[in-house]
Amino acid sequence: MPREYKLRLGDGTVLAVDEQGLRTWAIDGKALVQAVGSQHWRPLKEVLSEVAASAPRGSKRDDGIPIIPLKPIDDERGSRAVAPGRAAASGLGGALSTWVARLTGRRGASPAAPPVGEPSALRLAPAEEEYETEDLYEGETEEGVFGVVWLWVKRLVLIAGFVVAGVVAVNTWPTWLPVVTQFGLVIFTKVDEYVHPNRARAPGTEDERQRQMQEALQQAAGQLPHLSRETIQLVMSRNVWSVPDPPEVFSRGYAAAKRGSSTLAPNEAEELRTLEAALLSGLRPAERQRVREYDRVRRERATLPGEDREVLGLFARGARALPTQSRAHLQALYGKAIAAGLTSGGA
Repeated sequence: MPREYKLRLGDGTVLAVDEQGLRTWAIDGKALVQAVGSQHWRPLKEVLSEVAASAPRGSKRDDGIPIIPLKPIDDERGSRAVAPGRAAASGLGGALSTWVARLTGRRGASPAAPPVGEPSALRLAPAEEEYETEDLYEGETEEGVFGVVWLWVKRLVLIAGFVVAGVVAVNTWPTWLPVVTQFGLVIFTKVDEYVHPNRARAPGTEDERQRQMQEALQQAAGQLPHLSRETIQLVMSRNVWSVPDPPEVFSRGYAAAKRGSSTLAPNEAEELRTLEAALLSGLRPAERQRVREYDRVRRERATLPGEDREVLGLFARGARALPTQSRAHLQALYGKAIAAGLTSGGA
């Protein structure tokens, strides 16, 4: 039975081969060999030298394939004359050799030479026996299975994280979208100032901003009758990046008034609540309910520009329905609350 070896190539690959397989990888100078049942790795060239030295001479070449004897050409006629006797002797010798080989278990013994005078038969190298590799790769297979499982666990966790983040983003977009939009405007403005410093510092830039502020102030004063012109200007001055439109001024002023109303004197806070109730009484029941929902929504999330514009119109209609003296008093109280709210809570 051909002897088997474990062959570790220079790149770390481990193979199970026989002597013929060792010769196949003789070109790998870094290859190491370990005989089956041994724990010692030896250089491939050293093992090949020992295999070549222990191989029988004459009947086989260094590669282990039997030499094919050929019939001589010059003595063809003489060979025919003695062919029957030699054939009988060769046949008897071959049978005896086969019987001895079976008794001793030498499966690799050299086959008998063909009888002289008979056509030479081409003998093929014995087929390589199948060998078990489960024990050789058992540890690597187990490690590979755990590696694949761990890889898929990480992938599933990553996919689940993306799905959860997407669901949260979809369900809370009214809260984070206005904040992200405002933050994006700030970033783009700063980038534009960095890329075009000359345009940002041009002599007419400040004048242009003042002109835009005055136009926006005039427009907001006409749409926000419950706020004085000074209060509107105060709210607008807290936005240094852009000129706010009336819905944004209303939203900022509404939030500041809610924060600053607690700083008013008790009688002023009570009077402000009375004037707000009078303002809402001029609206229809459905419109009053819409204002209450707007106030509730502001405590849960940031409002959208469309929502601010809708409630701004309701406040403006209710404020215009108040008497002139009550409206002026409402503007004064809102001015105090908004100034206190901007100071305590920022822009």
